[in-house]
Amino acid sequence: MSSLKKQLTLMLSIGLLVNLLGCSEQPEAEKAVKEPWALQTTQVQVESLPIIYRTTGSIVSDHRVDVASRSTGYIKKILVREGDSVTTGQALVVLDGADVEGAIRQVTASVDKAKSALKDAQTDLDSFQALFKRGSVSENKLRKVRLQRDIAQDTLREAKAALQTTQAQRQYTQITSPVSGVVVGRHKREGDLAAPAMPLLTVESGEGLLFETYIGEGQLKNISRGEAVELVIDALEEPLQGVIARVVPSADPLTRKSQVKVSLPDNSKLRPGMFGRAHFKVGVKSSPVIRVESLISRAGLTGVYIVDQQQRIHFRWLRLGKTTRGKIEVLVGLTGGEQIVSAPTERLREGDSIQARDVVGE
Repeated sequence: MSSLKKQLTLMLSIGLLVNLLGCSEQPEAEKAVKEPWALQTTQVQVESLPIIYRTTGSIVSDHRVDVASRSTGYIKKILVREGDSVTTGQALVVLDGADVEGAIRQVTASVDKAKSALKDAQTDLDSFQALFKRGSVSENKLRKVRLQRDIAQDTLREAKAALQTTQAQRQYTQITSPVSGVVVGRHKREGDLAAPAMPLLTVESGEGLLFETYIGEGQLKNISRGEAVELVIDALEEPLQGVIARVVPSADPLTRKSQVKVSLPDNSKLRPGMFGRAHFKVGVKSSPVIRVESLISRAGLTGVYIVDQQQRIHFRWLRLGKTTRGKIEVLVGLTGGEQIVSAPTERLREGDSIQARDVVGE
C-alpha cells in the first residue's frame, strides 16, 4: 500500500511540473503570435490602360514575282529548287532552243535572199539608167525598174528586222531572276512545255517584308493607317514595333474579316512565312494595377494580402491581366483604393496583425 501511495505521489508531481512548465511558456507563445508585423503597405491605384485586340498572322514579302517565259518551248533544265537563294540576273530555267535556232536560220536565209534580190535590182537599175541616157528605153520603163529596186530594199529591211526579233528570242531561252530573294514555288518540271504568261517559278524577295493579318469587321473602325502595332514573332526573342501600312476595308464574305498589312523594321532574322501575333490598340480602359512584388501564392492561388481597418491581413485571390513595366493589371478581385501588403513573405498568415511602416501609392 505504501508503494502504491509513492507511485501516485510521483505521478501527481510530474503532472504538476508539466502544468507549471506549460503555463510559463504560454504567455511567450501568445506574445509571439500577437506581435504585429512591421510591413510596408500600398494603396491600389486605378490607371488608364490600352485595350488590346490580338490577331495572328504571318510575314509575307511585298515583292513576290512569278517567273514566266516570253516564248514557247520545252523546259530543258531547271537550275534551282524551292528554298534556294537567288540574285538578280541569275539563270533559273533553260529552255530547249532548237526551235529558236531553226527560226534564226530560216530568217537568215531570207535576209541572204533579199540581199541577192536587191543586188540584182540595183544592177538592172544601173543598166536602164545608162540606156535611158542614150535614149534606148522610155522613162516609164526606167521608173518601173527603180520601183523594183525600192521594193527589194524594203524587203531586205523587213528581213533584217525579222532576224533581229528572232535573235532576241535566243536570250529568252535562258530565263533569269528579276529580283534577289528565295525560290518559294516550282510550278513546272523539266520536259514540260513553257508558254508565255504561265508561271514556271515563284521568287519571293527578302526586301519589303510585311506582317499580314486579318481583323474582325467590328474592330475596323478602331484602327487606321500609320498607327503603331506591337508584333510578337515566335521565332524572335524580342517583340517588334510595326506600323499599319495598308487596311483593306472590304471584308471576306465568309470570315467577315478584313486584311491588314503592317510594315516591319529592318531585321536580318525576319523571313517570309514566319508566324506571329499582332497587338492592336483599339481603345482605353480604367483598371486597378499593382506591383508584381505584391503578389503571393497560397494553395495554388495567386493573390494579395488586403489590410482591413483593424490592421489585420486577409488573403484575396486575383485574376490577373497583362504585365507592363513591372505592373500587372487586375481583372477580378480589386476595384482600387484597397490597402495591400507591398512585399509579402511566406511567413504571413491569415489574420496576422501588421504595423505599417510607410504607406505608399503606386
